[in-house]
Amino acid sequence: MGFLIRGRVAMRTLKQPRALETRERILSAATRLFALKGYHDAKLEEILRTAEVTTGAFFHHFRSKEDLGFAVIDRHMEKRAELVEQIERRMPPAGEDEPLAQVFRRLDALEGMVQQRAGRRGGCVIGNLSTSLSDTHDSFRERLAACFDSMALEFEPHLKAAARKYCPTRRVDTRGLARYIVAIIEGSIMLARTYQDRRMVRRHFDHLKDHLRKALGA
Repeated sequence: MGFLIRGRVAMRTLKQPRALETRERILSAATRLFALKGYHDAKLEEILRTAEVTTGAFFHHFRSKEDLGFAVIDRHMEKRAELVEQIERRMPPAGEDEPLAQVFRRLDALEGMVQQRAGRRGGCVIGNLSTSLSDTHDSFRERLAACFDSMALEFEPHLKAAARKYCPTRRVDTRGLARYIVAIIEGSIMLARTYQDRRMVRRHFDHLKDHLRKALGA
């Protein structure tokens, strides 16, 4: 009996990495196709064919294409955060008493992320899903709005600190300013891809930095 139990545990241990690999292949294929074609045009059959998995394997990991879409969003945000943090760790630190420098450092890290991904086909999967689903699918719209809010929250604390330092007597809508930053980031990525101009993101970010200095009186 003990041998059988140990055997079952060993089988589960062997199967787990394989199952995780299968799930990752599905997510990777779906991410590429959603970014390239959009949610509706990326058919489930094509995703499974690209991932080289069976329908049964898919439904072992996901309840539906919608469930897969939510998982793609979560995976994208996790990998985005990991990559940006890796890039930031290689950059010179910004002074803690210079909150606007913290904002600029994150912008520089994001510009580095865009450059690293420049050779990939397809746009930002979050932007693509937002464009194709926000008008027709409330669950996706809410999840995507949460993603954009998460991006804005990367900047808002530093913007608040900058407002306290540079214009303490003036009310500054730091939440709106943080969302404006996200809009510039996402729009710049889209335009750079459309015009096939990698340097456009940096130019737009430079304009954004100038705007932030003026808006906050820095």
